[in-house]
Amino acid sequence: MKQTTIRMMLSISLAGSAAMYGQVTATQRAGFNVPLGQSVAPNTPGGAVVVGSNLYTGDGAQGFRHWKPADPGNPDPVNSGVLVFDSTIGYSLGGTLLCLPFCQVGQIAYDGNQNVYFAAYDHQKGNGITTPGLYRVTIDPLSGFLTQEVQLVPNAGLAGNNPTAIALGPDGNLYVGFLKNGNVVRIVNPNVLPFDDPQKTQVVQSVGTAPNGRGVRVITFSGADLYLATSDGLAVIKNAVAPSCLGGCNGVALADGFAGVDHVGITGDGLNRLYVSINGRGVYRYTISSGAMTLISTGGADANSGIVAPFAFVGGHSNLLQLDRLGNLWIGDDTSDGKANFTGRIWYIPAAALN
Repeated sequence: MKQTTIRMMLSISLAGSAAMYGQVTATQRAGFNVPLGQSVAPNTPGGAVVVGSNLYTGDGAQGFRHWKPADPGNPDPVNSGVLVFDSTIGYSLGGTLLCLPFCQVGQIAYDGNQNVYFAAYDHQKGNGITTPGLYRVTIDPLSGFLTQEVQLVPNAGLAGNNPTAIALGPDGNLYVGFLKNGNVVRIVNPNVLPFDDPQKTQVVQSVGTAPNGRGVRVITFSGADLYLATSDGLAVIKNAVAPSCLGGCNGVALADGFAGVDHVGITGDGLNRLYVSINGRGVYRYTISSGAMTLISTGGADANSGIVAPFAFVGGHSNLLQLDRLGNLWIGDDTSDGKANFTGRIWYIPAAALN
């Protein structure tokens, strides 16, 4: 009788845990004390990209940051194992006490080859060293080494609006959204080196704005349509790549059931599925064809203890949410709401668990 009661109580507890924490429990891949003794952890991860077998994230204090396997013998760090802070020169960019050339990096875009783009949204520091704006780096997919750091359109005045949302369009141009306002712009020919462009073909064009001019947290493309996660909802700019889309192609709000709630992360498969981080609610899948929202996960298990905790997204700017080339979902949050160092976490859900 006593054993039956214990089994019943355990069953109820596990069922309640599953309901509380969503359909899929994420696995923690990086964080303070993960593995035991690890002290340098993420700070409000803003974006991510996997190049070859290398993970890079946009960090809230450490710039564009490479993460390496805690176990150097791990042959598959993308799909398994704990990842730790990499202090090796040449694999990361930004951070340090001087924030040279920047510290705070948001969303990241990737052309699938060697070019990676990201937005640095730092406020200009009094020492004049910090250089926020839009950057491109070249990464060797085999070695993971960074080369050819370039600031895009440095004289276009974009840095003052705190760029944090960035995506490559199917037209090969770069699309950018801002924390300070709801504007979306297009950078034409982002692959051209600014100092090797005598015809000045790398230019900035206005595309439109988010609904009600709300701040844009993150963006992603599905076909030619650009989806925006904003301070109060999900929106879309239809056919944002159209040559005629200059200045007046404004976002239209979508009814995803979370109007008025800060949407802080977005990524997609480019076809019919978006994944959206909603502050205080969890990660959901939005099916474009039907408009249906499906809960994917509201938390993950600590890599050391196995204890499940809810995601702690940071309101006000981008939070890491990225599908990699294998269909795995990467998630970032911060238990201090961005107010303390080394309180960020990186989570992972394998592709098989999303289907």
